[in-house]
Amino acid sequence: MVVVAHPGDEAFGFGGAIASAAASGAYVVVVCATRGWFDARLTDSSPAPGGKNRDVKLGAVTWRNLDTVREDELRRSVALLGVRVVRMLDYAEGDLDRQDFDQLVGRIVEPIRMHRPEVILSFGPDGVTGDTDHVVLSRAVRAAYDRAAEPLAYEDDLEEDQVAWRAAKLYELVVPRSAVTELGDRVPDEGYGSTAEPTVALELGDLAQLKLAAISRHVSQTGSAGPFHDWGSERRDAWLGTEHYRLAASALPTPVDGERSLFDGLT
Repeated sequence: MVVVAHPGDEAFGFGGAIASAAASGAYVVVVCATRGWFDARLTDSSPAPGGKNRDVKLGAVTWRNLDTVREDELRRSVALLGVRVVRMLDYAEGDLDRQDFDQLVGRIVEPIRMHRPEVILSFGPDGVTGDTDHVVLSRAVRAAYDRAAEPLAYEDDLEEDQVAWRAAKLYELVVPRSAVTELGDRVPDEGYGSTAEPTVALELGDLAQLKLAAISRHVSQTGSAGPFHDWGSERRDAWLGTEHYRLAASALPTPVDGERSLFDGLT
């Protein structure tokens, strides 16, 4: 199970891990907290059918619902990666820090108990980009990992058949400082990267191209040319070819030394 904040996170951040797990036969679930940035103009009334106010230039917002577009892009992306189930939590982007935190945790506990993942992936405390939604979601997923295993937690809010479940491992996405340095002047945001050291590096090989294809589905975020159109294929493939994760919590009886896979130690 991969828990992300926004459409696009699943491809840019976790696309390689998702594709690798799906290719190995894992049942992969993506939980996305938001559908995309909420634009207040989206509450404008739609034009009357056949009316003179149906102007695609002056009233373009009534022709395009950004939330719907971004969810559709996410679903196209995960279809390429091999995801079996997508769960949308319907929060507004940029708003997670103003939500009831305990309720947010409970809404993540619910799919954990329903789908019973062995491995959960999400952001670390730094959120990689420093995005507030990423940071809040990291805290919520860490809490949900623990609360999902407590039989009485949220017992009044969840379905009767959703019994407690302890995932074997929780990983957090890491972008090492060394990787950020390699980007040079192409660093996407100030504060981009992680201070934590990874415990496992995933070498994607040919799956890097699948990750690139999934990223390319997010046209509303990257433009039709894509985010790597001026990188050069060698530099692009080198950047996409490795993902790093840190083991944040484990229920395994003995630690696994020198992890090479997110599923090391599982039978």
